[in-house]
Amino acid sequence: MKNSVLNLLLLVALGITSCQKTAEVDPTLYPLKDYTLDLPQAKMWLPGKWKLIKQSSMVLNSTLPNVELVIGENQIRIIDNGIQVDKVDYEVVKLVYPVGHYLQITTNAQPREDNWYVRNPVLYINKNRMYIDLGRAQDLPAYEFSKVN
Repeated sequence: MKNSVLNLLLLVALGITSCQKTAEVDPTLYPLKDYTLDLPQAKMWLPGKWKLIKQSSMVLNSTLPNVELVIGENQIRIIDNGIQVDKVDYEVVKLVYPVGHYLQITTNAQPREDNWYVRNPVLYINKNRMYIDLGRAQDLPAYEFSKVN
């Protein structure tokens, strides 16, 4: 019994001393690690031109679409390969649930094959990156955008 306790203490001590802190996550690199839930801050960061840089989906795509979102104060234009394919009205709202708070982009987008990006996604945003989630936990797509200066 005494040996078991000593072995356990030695294992814990070795585990603690061998831990190394990893580098801090740069919020410009990954919006799911550092994002705002402050509605006025999100509304300030959202307007501008955003370039699609990553897609998370259960469906395999061989190429990432060349998509940009041009976001104004109340409209989002979807640009695909340099051509505007849709324009929708939007509003950013804060959703409060017992399990957490979220920001959502609510739009008047009609379901089409080329406007998944604006179908009422949950919004994770920081100054230079934006992640919009349509329900990745339920096998729906999510998209990551980078702000174009």
